[in-house]
Amino acid sequence: MKHTIKKRNFMIQGAILGLSSIIVRLIGVIYRIPLTNIIGDKGIGYYSVAFDIYQILLLLSSYSLPLAVSKMVSARIALGQYRRSRKILYNALAFAVIVGICAFLITFCLADFFAGTVMKVPQSAVALKVLAFALIILAVLGVLRGYFQGMGNMIPTAVSNIAEQILNAIVSVVAAGALFHYGSTIVQGSYDFSNAPEAFGAAGGTMGTVAGALLAMVLLLVWMIRYNKKTRYLLKTDQSEEESTADIVKILILTIVPVILNTAIYNLSSVVDKFIFSNIMIAKGMSPDTRDSLIGMFSGKYWLIVNIPIALSSALASALIPSVVSSKARKSRRDVISKVRSSIQMITLIAFPCAAGIGFLSRPIIDLLFPTSDDPGKIALMLSVGCLTVVLYCLSTITNSILQGIDRMRIPVFHSAFSLAVNAAVLALLLWLFNMDVFAWIIADMIFALLMCILNARSLRKYLRYRQEIRYTFIKPIEASIIMGILAFFFQEMLSRVSGHSFDIVITILFAVIVYVILLFAMRIINEKKLRMIPGGTRLVPVLKKLHLLR
Repeated sequence: MKHTIKKRNFMIQGAILGLSSIIVRLIGVIYRIPLTNIIGDKGIGYYSVAFDIYQILLLLSSYSLPLAVSKMVSARIALGQYRRSRKILYNALAFAVIVGICAFLITFCLADFFAGTVMKVPQSAVALKVLAFALIILAVLGVLRGYFQGMGNMIPTAVSNIAEQILNAIVSVVAAGALFHYGSTIVQGSYDFSNAPEAFGAAGGTMGTVAGALLAMVLLLVWMIRYNKKTRYLLKTDQSEEESTADIVKILILTIVPVILNTAIYNLSSVVDKFIFSNIMIAKGMSPDTRDSLIGMFSGKYWLIVNIPIALSSALASALIPSVVSSKARKSRRDVISKVRSSIQMITLIAFPCAAGIGFLSRPIIDLLFPTSDDPGKIALMLSVGCLTVVLYCLSTITNSILQGIDRMRIPVFHSAFSLAVNAAVLALLLWLFNMDVFAWIIADMIFALLMCILNARSLRKYLRYRQEIRYTFIKPIEASIIMGILAFFFQEMLSRVSGHSFDIVITILFAVIVYVILLFAMRIINEKKLRMIPGGTRLVPVLKKLHLLR
C-alpha cells in the first residue's frame, strides 16, 4: 500500500508539471504565430540563432542547477535532513549569482563575435545582448525551482512556468512590433548588417524571455519566504549534523559538471547543426536570405510544433529525478524499477499518438498556425518526414534523466558526444552529396536522438538490470496511434470538403483524442490497475466499466 501511494504521488507530481508544460507550450505556439508574422522567417531565423547561442551559454553556466539542487535536496529529505537541505539552498543561490554574473558579462561583451564571426549571422547580435540579462535571473530561478522539486513539490515550478510564459508572450509580441518599426526607420548603414527591421524585431522578441524570467523569480522568492515559515518545525526537529560549505560546494560542482557536459552536448546538436547547415549552404552558393529563411522555417515552425510533446518528457523527467534519487537513497531497487517502467510507459502513450497526429495532419496544422507562411507545403512535408523525432527525443530525454537519477552521470555524456559526432557527419554528408537542404537537418537530428535511445537503453539494462516490456509499451501504442492517425486523416478530409475552414483541424484533433482513448481501453493497453495509478483514475473506473470500456 505504501509503495502504491508513493508511486501515485510521483505520477501526480509528474502530471502537475506535465500539465503546466502543455499550457506553457501552447502559449508558446500561440504567441509565436503573431511574432513570426511580425518579423517574418528571416527575423525568426535571427531570433533562433541568438537563442541557440544563449542556450549554450545557459547550459554551461546554470542550466544544470535545478537538476543538481533537486538531486542533493531530495537525497537529504529522504533521510530527514532538513537543515542540510536548507544550507544547500543558500550555498547554491550564492553560487548561482556568481556564475550568472560571469555568464552575463561573457555573453554581452562577446555577442558580436558569437553571432557574426562564429555563426555568420551578425543580425542576431542585438537579440543576444538582450538575452544576456536573462542569464543572471535564470541562474537564481533554477536554484529555487530545483529546491522545490527536491522537496517533492512541483506546484511552484508549474505556476511560475505558466506565469513566466504568459508575460513572455505579451512582452515578446509588443516589443517585437515596436522594435521592428524602429528598425525600419533607421538608416541601414548605421549598423554593420542588413535587414535591420528583422534584427531589431528579433531583439524585441527576446525581451519577453527576460521579463518572464524576472516575474517567475519574484514569484518563487515570495513562495520561498512563505514556505520557510511552514518548515521551521521540521528544521527544529532535525538532529543531523550540518555539512560544511566547502563540502556542499564540492558536491554541487561534482554534480553539476557531468550534467553540464551531458546537457551541453545533448543540446549542442542544435547549434552544431545550424553552424554546419549555415556554412555549407553558403559554400554551395545559397544566398544568406534564403539560408536564414530556411533556418527560420526549421526553428520557428517545424521545431516549435515538434517540441510541444517533447516538453512533456522534460516535465516528467524533472519530476522523476528527485523521486528516483529518493528511492535510491532508501536503497529501494523495486521502487526505482517501478518508477522507471511507469515513466517510460507514460511517455510512449503520449509520444506515439502525438507523432502520428503531426505526421498525418501536418498540412492542416500549418494552415491553422501559420496561414501567411510562404511555403506551407514544404513545412508540412518537414513535419511528416520528421514526426518520429517526437518519439525519439521523448525517450532519450527520459532515459537520460533516469541514468542521472541513479548516479550514472557520466554515461549520458559519452552517449551524447558519440551521437553528436555521428549527427554532424551525417548532416555534412547529406548536404554536400545529396543537396537535401533542410531535410538533411531533420534526418541527422533523428539519427542523433535514435542513437541516444539505443545507447541509454543498453546502459539501463546494464546498471539497473532493467528489462523493458515491449508489447504494451511499444507495439500496441504504435498500432493504436496509426489507426488513430488514419481515421483522423480521413475525418479531416471529410470535414474540409464540408466546411473548408482552417479551424476544422481543432475538431479533428478532439476527434483523434477521443478515438485514441477508446483504442487504449479497447486494446487493453490501459487496464484497471494502470488507470488507478493515474491522477483521478480511480474515479473514472466505475464510469468506464458502465460504458464497457474497462473489464
